Amino acid sequence: MNQDHTTISKPKRPSFGILLLLGVLLVMLAAALGAFWLNRTDPATESEDLERATLRTKNLIELQAAESNTLSTYGWNDKAKGIVHIPVSRAMELVLPSLQATAAKEQP
Repeated sequence: MNQDHTTISKPKRPSFGILLLLGVLLVMLAAALGAFWLNRTDPATESEDLERATLRTKNLIELQAAESNTLSTYGWNDKAKGIVHIPVSRAMELVLPSLQATAAKEQP
């Protein structure tokens, strides 16, 4: 008795893990390409760079002048809340005696 069985093999389907891995890689690739696309910038010309540098220097000078004024004068920071500013030298004169008294108490 000769039995000849012919079997038809089904093509193997890729496993779920491989498909998931490929999907994750494609999503990561799309995200990276999207990030590069969104962050693309045209290089500024030298004149634009010079204008920006000039504006930043002007803004810095104005900020430093305002800070210097606040540190050396008396005035209101917030009148409604009763917050004032005083010159740094005067603030040190007011705080120094209490610091010296605290240091004297701590020494044996």
